[in-house]
Amino acid sequence: MIKRILTALLFVSFLITSCSHDEGYGGLASITGKVYGKDYNSNGNLVGQGYLGGVKVYISKHGETNYFDSADSAYDGSFKFNYLHKGTYDLWAFGDCDSCAWDQVYVLKTIEITDKKQEVVTEDFVVSF
Repeated sequence: MIKRILTALLFVSFLITSCSHDEGYGGLASITGKVYGKDYNSNGNLVGQGYLGGVKVYISKHGETNYFDSADSAYDGSFKFNYLHKGTYDLWAFGDCDSCAWDQVYVLKTIEITDKKQEVVTEDFVVSF
């Protein structure tokens, strides 16, 4: 009798702990997007634009400042984070404009994954370079 009760308690505790996951890797969902750049001269005039390769995109749990992974955009500006659990994530990328008169800032997007196999496509990250 005691053995059955202990076995049942162990089974229930296993179910409770195995069904909930924090944001991060180990799931079946993904987030994809592209980085689009705008090139400004020292006068602030737009002189070129297009999708950028080699831009680092960071991902973290929503509200955390430390990232748990990063990805470099491909030649066509695309990036992808695979194997994510359901939850809310922050993604960001930095611009790189030496001649811009304004301060360079990051572009931050908050993305929510609501289904365990969801494939989220973000709007383009538009950065200055």
